[in-house]
Amino acid sequence: MRLKPRQLEAFRHVMLTRGVTAASEAMNIAQPAVSRLIRDLESEVGMTLFTRQGGRLLPTPEAVLLLAEVERLYIGIDQVARAADDIRQHLNVVLRMASVTSLVRPFLHRAMMEVVGPRLDLPLVLDVENSRHIWDMVEQSHYDLGLVFGPPRQGDLQTVHLHSSTAVAAMPPDHPLAEKDVITPTDLLDCRVLTAGRNSPLRRGLDRAFSQAEQAPLNTLETSMLNCCHFAAAGMGVAIVDRITMRAADVKLCAKPFLPTIDVSYYAARPAGSRQILVLDQIVERIKELLDEDTVIAS
Repeated sequence: MRLKPRQLEAFRHVMLTRGVTAASEAMNIAQPAVSRLIRDLESEVGMTLFTRQGGRLLPTPEAVLLLAEVERLYIGIDQVARAADDIRQHLNVVLRMASVTSLVRPFLHRAMMEVVGPRLDLPLVLDVENSRHIWDMVEQSHYDLGLVFGPPRQGDLQTVHLHSSTAVAAMPPDHPLAEKDVITPTDLLDCRVLTAGRNSPLRRGLDRAFSQAEQAPLNTLETSMLNCCHFAAAGMGVAIVDRITMRAADVKLCAKPFLPTIDVSYYAARPAGSRQILVLDQIVERIKELLDEDTVIAS
């Protein structure tokens, strides 16, 4: 048995309108064409679906039962159509994002408030993770957007450069090293160095700087860059971080350039081949603007 969608459509319209004329108007075809589709359907299913009485079509009990099944089909088609509309308008589609801690406050927080605002039709998931995990998850398309610490990975990921700067040595304003113009590894020999985890690009740059120095600090405390700032403000040591992280920490610190220079960059990453999603593009653009504005203010 090979039923054709057009036959089922004609049958459904005739059942719902109780006439060939109305069905032909709904389908935008001639009345004889509707009648032929009904006859072909009856031949295919091997049942009489309508009887004529006084010029009217009366459905048989078999037609009533068949209509219930056809309606299930059309409910499914309607659901697919609604889902397509939702996808096109990004309604009821969960957008999954992840960010490194230093970009959440105030940059991502403010961008989401301004872009998403009071919208209740846009389910969101926001995870706060380290850059390595976010890169991995974006590559596997588990995140629609990742805000990460550079450098960017090789491959087909869609990346947008957000901001670049260099590492600084952060300490309380009354720290003895606060009087120096720049800080080098030698200056830190008698200090506890607060440093990012070993998977951080900044930490790898710091390790290279220490390995090239004649003497390197031995007393270190390894934690997140945000925690480095908080420990530094509490007098636990000198943090080697970037100004964006200092801004996120929002504690009273004095920042001095660190030499040799360690480049620090942030990127927005999306899966390879992913479709354009306007709200994510707007969030990324707003974060970039806020980072640029913050840099101007800080300078």
